[in-house]
Amino acid sequence: MMPSAWNKVCLIYQKDLKDEIRTFSHLLGTLVFGVMLVFIFSYALQLVDLEPNRIFAAVLWVSIYFSATLALQRAFAKEHEDRTLDALLLASGDRGVLFVAKFLSSLTILLIFEAVVVPLLWIFMGISAQKLHLGLFLASLFLGSWGLAAIGTMLNGMTVQLPGARLLFPILMFPLLMPLLMGAILTSQGAILGDVQPVMGWIYLLLAFDFIFTMIPLLLFDYVLEG
Repeated sequence: MMPSAWNKVCLIYQKDLKDEIRTFSHLLGTLVFGVMLVFIFSYALQLVDLEPNRIFAAVLWVSIYFSATLALQRAFAKEHEDRTLDALLLASGDRGVLFVAKFLSSLTILLIFEAVVVPLLWIFMGISAQKLHLGLFLASLFLGSWGLAAIGTMLNGMTVQLPGARLLFPILMFPLLMPLLMGAILTSQGAILGDVQPVMGWIYLLLAFDFIFTMIPLLLFDYVLEG
């Protein structure tokens, strides 16, 4: 992108984050929902005889996925509700600029959410860090969040102007995210158990997935926003 395009990305990104901070209730609602999932999962798993280290990754990504379906629906919702989406499209000029800015703001919100939820779930489930490969674990979180944000932004752009958008969004999101969730869960589990080499193939899958679902909407966002 040209420097002027990056300036527009930064302006839209900052606007979105300021809107989230100003209307803190939505972000707070997502965080509360995620924390409640943590309490429910940790309580339920205390009643069954399962090794926490082996199921932590699955529980974590289920929590992230359900919370992300709430958080990511806001990418274009505010502009649509305020009827300012057309003005934002005109101001951005290149719709790829708009996708990048919305994607980055969605990714930031997901990472903030995970910074709260991951430590809580780790503590309540009593996970041992003895064999943890921290770099691989953080990479799985970041790459999984990247894919979630990219697909969530793309789908929200496609559905925000359609009737029943809130229902369509999770229905379309789940099948597209299946490969990503598999890769993120297995990579996170390998990192926790210290089994690094067997899951490196999944890291490459996550990288390929993120690249594909970042480039497709970036190049075709003119058509994506048409729904």
